[in-house]
Amino acid sequence: MKKLFGFLFAIAAATLLTVSCRHKMEHGETRGLVDEINDTAMVVKIDGSKVKFDITVATFTHGAVMYGDSVIVHYVGDLSMKRALAETVFLIDRPSRIIEIPRDPAKRDTTAEVKTMPLDPMKQRKSNRMIRAAAKYAK
Repeated sequence: MKKLFGFLFAIAAATLLTVSCRHKMEHGETRGLVDEINDTAMVVKIDGSKVKFDITVATFTHGAVMYGDSVIVHYVGDLSMKRALAETVFLIDRPSRIIEIPRDPAKRDTTAEVKTMPLDPMKQRKSNRMIRAAAKYAK
């Protein structure tokens, strides 16, 4: 009986110590710029510092997230430790340029010069190289 009582007391003490030493998990929301992203982790710049989020269980809302995108991250953890678990990642849309074309054909200027961006030769070479690599991989 004394052994059983001592064993139960030891288990209760060990349980009490593990529960009391645990950090309280913080739930929060932050905004930042995606610096790196892969299948399991995402590094986000927040006010000049980088925080690594575990995204294995995260849900992505409002579109696919890529390098350079602005995001709102709902997380569990402590940002001061530079690591946290992402629960939800929300993509912030960048406003694009809008070109308005009048519906009335009489008001449209069909003689105006079409303006396009000049082609950068370096970007053209890189895109050609990527197309060749994709075609080689697809075989």
